[in-house]
Amino acid sequence: MTSNYFTVKYKQEDLRLFEIIATELNISKKKAQAALDAKQVLVNGRRVWMKNHLVKEDDRIEVLTEDRAPTLPKKIQILWQDSDYLIVNKPAFLLTNASGDSVEARLRKQEKNETIFAVHRLDKETSGSVIFAKSAEAKTAAIPMFKERDIMKIYRAITIGSFPKNWNEIRTDIGGFMSTTLVKTLDSNKYTSYLELRIETGRTHQIRRHLADKRYPVLGDKKYAGTGNELSLAQPRQMLHAYRLVFPHPKTKEPIRVMAPLPPDFKKCLGQLKLR
Repeated sequence: MTSNYFTVKYKQEDLRLFEIIATELNISKKKAQAALDAKQVLVNGRRVWMKNHLVKEDDRIEVLTEDRAPTLPKKIQILWQDSDYLIVNKPAFLLTNASGDSVEARLRKQEKNETIFAVHRLDKETSGSVIFAKSAEAKTAAIPMFKERDIMKIYRAITIGSFPKNWNEIRTDIGGFMSTTLVKTLDSNKYTSYLELRIETGRTHQIRRHLADKRYPVLGDKKYAGTGNELSLAQPRQMLHAYRLVFPHPKTKEPIRVMAPLPPDFKKCLGQLKLR
């Protein structure tokens, strides 16, 4: 990421943050607000995303921008499929569905099937395995698998800090429901850790929230990482990958096991941090 920074002058004190960003960087207020929404603004080294935050004299404002647009594959990689379902390796920076340029929309064109539907979702910046149904009927048949927790979801993550090797479970309340994440440390050093995680419940942002609660946030996480960790700020996205799915086929009950290879940016990050 590229960093643009400036210091607030006396006459600018008590201006709203998005206004001063627009003025100093000579960009529209809409673009300034977009930087705040993307958690790409730091005030005195701390992330701030409130539009109406009032600045003070001598505040150091830093605005991060992507060096270049992410490279997206021309085709969505299909890991497994049959007549009812397909499982893909979702690229980072694409929504799972609900967008004209989502994985779902791309698959419909790629497979020439307008009745492909996402069965579940990953965050935009999270890569990895996602199940899609080839019909509305197949999607309906798959829903009980998630409600009854018949599906095993295993993730890989790179985190800030040396995660304690004796911790193998994180169990906390999320939104009024007890949530459990099982953790296995694959490698670690003084600054970062490489973890394998299995979620027994499926709360929103569960892995990211659990790791951040324990002060080992996912590297590059703009929402839950908190302050401006330099190592985290250098990452183009959150380093979280949906690595493996294991579940009984919703119709045949045959066991399905699928593994999504780590993407190049994830492997590059591991190499740079000397993790394996």
